Amino acid sequence: MTEPGLFFDFTPDPKVLIALTHTPMLPLDALCELVDNAMDSFQAAKLTGIKIDNPLISIELPRTSDLNKNAGIVRIRDNGPGMTAEMAEKSIKAGFSGNNPYDSLGLFGMGFNISTGKLGRVTRLLTARKDENKAIEVIIDLDNINQSKNYHLPVNIINKPREVNHGTVIEVSRWWPEGNANSQFVKRLIQYGLPKVRSELGRRYASVLSKREIRILVNGEPCEAFEHCVWDSNRYVERKGHGQIQARYDFDHIIGVQRRCGNCTALVPAELIECPACKSSSIRSVEERVKGWVGIQRFDDSTEYGIDLIRNGRAIRIAEKQAFFEYVDEFKKTIKDYPIDGPYGRIVGEVHLNHVPVDFLKQDFQRSSPEWQRAISYLRGESSLQPNQPGADQNESYVYKLFQGFRRVRKPGKADLYMGYWDKESNEPKRISRDVEKEYYQKFLAKLPGYYDDSEWWKLVEQADSPPLEELVECPSCSAQNLKEHDTCAVCGFVLIGKPCINPDCKHEIPKSAHSCPECGLSQLPTVEEPWTCQVCGTKNRATEKNCTSCSEEKGTENTLSQEFLAKNANKSDDLSIQGCSIMLADGTYSSPVNVNVFITQLPIKANQQREGIPLIAFKGEEIDIYLDKTHKLFKSFRIRPEQMIAAEVALYIYDMNRRLSGKQYQGQHTLSTIEWQILNSRWSDKLEDSPEKIREEINGFFTQLKEKLPELLNETAVDIFNEMHEDQKKAMVNNMLNQSADISRLGDMKENGSFLLYIDEDGITEIFKKYPHVFFDGGIWDISYSNSAELTGTILHQAQIRIRNIYLNCLNDIANYIKYRSTETGIAQKTRLSLEFLQQKVIK
Repeated sequence: MTEPGLFFDFTPDPKVLIALTHTPMLPLDALCELVDNAMDSFQAAKLTGIKIDNPLISIELPRTSDLNKNAGIVRIRDNGPGMTAEMAEKSIKAGFSGNNPYDSLGLFGMGFNISTGKLGRVTRLLTARKDENKAIEVIIDLDNINQSKNYHLPVNIINKPREVNHGTVIEVSRWWPEGNANSQFVKRLIQYGLPKVRSELGRRYASVLSKREIRILVNGEPCEAFEHCVWDSNRYVERKGHGQIQARYDFDHIIGVQRRCGNCTALVPAELIECPACKSSSIRSVEERVKGWVGIQRFDDSTEYGIDLIRNGRAIRIAEKQAFFEYVDEFKKTIKDYPIDGPYGRIVGEVHLNHVPVDFLKQDFQRSSPEWQRAISYLRGESSLQPNQPGADQNESYVYKLFQGFRRVRKPGKADLYMGYWDKESNEPKRISRDVEKEYYQKFLAKLPGYYDDSEWWKLVEQADSPPLEELVECPSCSAQNLKEHDTCAVCGFVLIGKPCINPDCKHEIPKSAHSCPECGLSQLPTVEEPWTCQVCGTKNRATEKNCTSCSEEKGTENTLSQEFLAKNANKSDDLSIQGCSIMLADGTYSSPVNVNVFITQLPIKANQQREGIPLIAFKGEEIDIYLDKTHKLFKSFRIRPEQMIAAEVALYIYDMNRRLSGKQYQGQHTLSTIEWQILNSRWSDKLEDSPEKIREEINGFFTQLKEKLPELLNETAVDIFNEMHEDQKKAMVNNMLNQSADISRLGDMKENGSFLLYIDEDGITEIFKKYPHVFFDGGIWDISYSNSAELTGTILHQAQIRIRNIYLNCLNDIANYIKYRSTETGIAQKTRLSLEFLQQKVIK
């Protein structure tokens, strides 16, 4: 029953406004909230037909010294159309939701109150319109509001400042005192540093800034739009069953249309002409448009990958991974789809989801909303990205395509679209050093031709595909081909690289290397020669000497043990290098960090005229540069690991730098062996410790690699193989399918297309190998000649095949039994490791 004439005062206590300032928010998000309001003013001007010349948002941040004096101002200014008094009142009213939710970034007036209130206690709003002589000024003093319990703020109508012809200025000052939860909030924002603030704003508003339609300045310096470093869309890889998969896909697709109330945003059924919630007749069609691109970054990274999700120009989620690279099945089990072969990923993108609602602080999209779910379904499909998971064969999404083409980087080159170089020692491509990637990326940021586009990057992809060929030069006289460095044709004697004779009366064209002119006989060597220093041994020689008087090396011969020579013939190894190497010393302190750069040489490391090479050589200064020859007998025959030798060199460096610990007080503690052990344990323990668990993990990975290729290799005999399987093998296969959430009702189809082979166990693989060994060789699994040999025929070929089959079968049995019987004996583990390494040697990547 309602009592007539009685009303409750529903005005909240001013403490509620203060409480808003305790809402969790990051300093940069608070700044973005105010930038969003400025962005909205330009969008409003565009929608109403108001032309704004050179739209600008200027941000001014105080210095740390100002904060320490409780001085300074955070100021955000735009040159938008400005606001009327009614608009200004609504913009600062906590909880007001009158902003257009479809075309603007701001959804709630509450965002303004929270962001300004967390920065400081006093906010000044000044706004002016072009066609008016006066400006509106409102000051929000949270301390006064809380003390007076009065929400009515005086509105000052002031003369329009000369510097504000039109637009809005927000100024926040009077920082929160020590003891308040927000006392460090503005200081954290300033401590980011101006370059970081500009960089982050450039990332969040990249889609707006890249169009050059709106500029954002921070303390006078512009924010530059972030750009992803991706391969061009004309680059691609080829995968069996999928054909060409592009490195980038652009899209702009309407996945649905909603009828929404323009007043309260409620959904309006098609048969109604007015809103069922508020009875408004303002109905508008809202397109569910998904626009943007997804593609492949030119380098992989442990964190810098993922897809930026953007709403009305602002990135709400940066490098989103969970929504695209994790899949939750119907049993609530989370399947990690990408990356699955290591910590590095390279799928990136920018996707605009203007129609998907966000939370009121714009930290995330509302993931339970149907708009979000429809958009994600369009982008990544409704199944796991892994091809052996249920429903994956029906997935045609863009992210699924990229995953099939680029889910792992097997090897550098065009096959997997990755940069590298040809390694002579292993006679196979190796990935380029991450230092080179960083160098190229810096040139990309500088927009240098060939690096901003991907042409120079592509050269490193191409160079990884084949060993470098020695360039040949065709003789213009007889067409014979000659080595590039030869200055005369070996067939006809024509001068390929020449120089004019120094005799002014002759000037005949002679070979560049000629010491005398064959026409006039004049010596071509300079008459005045300086003493020279041998690069090999350092001996100073007279000008007339052609060879060093100490070591007999010819003048100009390079020292093959010099760092300059080695650097020209080596590639950096990121796996063996150590950044900031530091260990705990005997006295409990830590050694000074030192960077250890390791390079793998392409030539043996040996002194001039020496026959025997050395395994490595180290150059020690502010950093340690180590050049290592992996082909040396120490590593090949003695089975010493490169990591051990590197650790020994670094240990000696640390020992020498801390000789103060060599006394009796630390006797037995400050030793080379102790320091070497600490380096090996801290840097390479996972790699060097060959535990039974690690061996089993690698064996499982190897069998998975085999199983992924079997459906294609055994497609024609798949039905026969299925019918020949005994009951134990079929039982193991079904258990594996259930464990991997595969649909066993599709087993009939899987039998026909061979996909059941993805789920057989290790014994099943060895049984198949026994019956069909020819499928595994000649480029099937191993690059070993088996059936095709021009030199061997008949009985001799058959005997060779039996021997090859038995060797590989024994190794397969070794690794399969190691998993089955879970042995922990050291001898068996070592034998299994050798078998696994043998099987991995010639596997086709």
